[in-house]
Amino acid sequence: MVKVRVLLVISTLVVLFGCGAVTKRPDIDEGEIAAEANRMYEMVVGRDQQMIKRLGDLTAPLLIGNADLCESRTRYVIFMGVHNLEDYRGRRRDAMESVYELDERIRVTQVGREGPAHIAGIRENDVILAVNDIETPRGMAATAFFKVHVAPLVEAGKPIKFSLLRKAQKITAIVQPVMACDYPVRLVATDVVNAYATGTSIIINTALMSAFQSDHELGVVVAHELAHNIMGHIEKGKLEIWKDFYIMKILNGATGTNVGTIYANFSYLNSSVDFEYEADYVGLYLAARAGLDYELAPEFLRKLALDSPREINRNTTHPQLAARYVAQEAAIAEIHRKMALGQPLIPEMKIESAAKKPTMKDGWAPVAVGLGMGN
Repeated sequence: MVKVRVLLVISTLVVLFGCGAVTKRPDIDEGEIAAEANRMYEMVVGRDQQMIKRLGDLTAPLLIGNADLCESRTRYVIFMGVHNLEDYRGRRRDAMESVYELDERIRVTQVGREGPAHIAGIRENDVILAVNDIETPRGMAATAFFKVHVAPLVEAGKPIKFSLLRKAQKITAIVQPVMACDYPVRLVATDVVNAYATGTSIIINTALMSAFQSDHELGVVVAHELAHNIMGHIEKGKLEIWKDFYIMKILNGATGTNVGTIYANFSYLNSSVDFEYEADYVGLYLAARAGLDYELAPEFLRKLALDSPREINRNTTHPQLAARYVAQEAAIAEIHRKMALGQPLIPEMKIESAAKKPTMKDGWAPVAVGLGMGN
């Protein structure tokens, strides 16, 4: 009996492993495979560099134009990135050398639109010959040079003289640092379509940038995440979680049921929805102040409704799409009225007492302003 079972297993394995491909594979040259792999990697690096530039162009006006709303969370910036070949390793180094012609000289690799460096006339691929008439070194010493000679001047808000080489022409540019919100926007390579705020920075996934072909739509997304940071939602959310956990333990212990857990879940979702309404409202102001086409924001919600019809009238961690659309339309109308009257584009705040001037993190007026439903 055992022999019969063994033979049955062996015959089954033979059948299974005999189900492979039956056609002859074309002869493949390993050198061609390696060459194609390099070309594909150069495409990836090229795409990433384009995304970095696109994100930098959107980031500069948003962070500079809203510095006054970021209160103490600001710093001087020039919105310029510099690199040379020594800053890269492996295949990325090979791609930067072949596609972008990086070498041992320090080059400008990113200039944020409307940022100080851009206004001063600096452009991508300019070679930096000197800073304040001090010649820039080559190779690995270049990065250390910028930390010692450039970073302190930027932090102090002092003007910086750059001597540049653009093709065969020598150029001089004087860059004056300006104040901006200190919430760096970082690009993360992933296939998840998402963006989020950390409380200290903003994370934008490459998949989200691919999904948003309109710069204005992408800019509104960045503005929304910036609003989360400005309004202190990450810190407030952590406090809400601890508060709800404490109440949950008390209610569960006092009743001998899970009523406290139900309360905590409801409370978390409710505060999350409020934060999203607030980020929409404040984010539209931030986008308008940065010169973005903020009026496109509600139409994006209709696109989401096509993909997620269940979210039209259902709250999750985000508000129901229909209510969110109406709230954004009301906020846009409010911004239009202020523009027509020549009033400052400042979000309306809650006023708890006449003696206390509200700050951005005190909160907003979600009923009167965000939903357009009166006081």
